[in-house]
Parts: sequence; C-alpha cells; structure tokens
Amino acid sequence: MSSGRYILLDQASMNQLGEFDTLAEAKETLARFLAHAPEAADDLEIWDDDEDVRIEIDPATLRPAPAA
Repeated sequence: MSSGRYILLDQASMNQLGEFDTLAEAKETLARFLAHAPEAADDLEIWDDDEDVRIEIDPATLRPAPAA
C-alpha cells in the first residue's frame, strides 16, 4: 500500500501528523490544526513526498473545513 503524496509535518517534534493524497486534504487538515493551535503556524509544514520539497503555504489564507 502506498502512502499519501503530501505529508503534514510538525518541525518542532519531527512528527508526521498525516499523509494525504491531495494538497487540498493536507491544507484542510493544517487549517484544523491551526484553528486549535495558531501558535503552531511556524512549526507545521506540508511536504510533497514525491518531489521532496516543502509546499509554501500562507497560514492566513487557510480556511478550516466546515464541521459535519
């Protein structure tokens, strides 16, 4: 089984917080984390595992997914 292409990483702890097939899924999850802990904005990153590069995301542009 393959892992998701996009990795949500906490640089402070070096923990992977999730693997996602699409960038949109990764951004939604990042937005939910930042809604609960905005102070973590400098530590949370999304990486493209296929390209081995960090995706530049402006936390101010993220919108959490609406509650179900």
